[in-house]
Amino acid sequence: MAKKAMNLRDIALNAAQSFRTTKVTVSEWDADVVLREPSVTVWLKWLKEHRDLGDADKLSTEEMVQRNLEADVDFLINVLLDEKHQPIFSPEDKATVLAIYGPVHARLVHQAFELIMGANDAEKKSVNLH
Repeated sequence: MAKKAMNLRDIALNAAQSFRTTKVTVSEWDADVVLREPSVTVWLKWLKEHRDLGDADKLSTEEMVQRNLEADVDFLINVLLDEKHQPIFSPEDKATVLAIYGPVHARLVHQAFELIMGANDAEKKSVNLH
């Protein structure tokens, strides 16, 4: 049976098709997961928390580390999907994920960052359009 063609508008408005994704094997979990680019909201929140917009002098080192860790957990919750592209965690899971966040989770966050188009990619695309 032929696959039903979607029109371009439907494709462009489909959230599942609006983000880059990559399948990743997590050997520690003996499982495959899908990572996707973060939403703009989570990406901006992560940037704000990690770039320390002016309140470093008001926070202790421990508070800064905790704030950055919480931003990483929000980021992970947003980008970690199962093989059917469904979220593994919801925002309500934040405290649970925060309590067990470790190196495997940090590596997944790092890999999700690699999906975000960098300046070099954007420049190449811009040159190719002209």
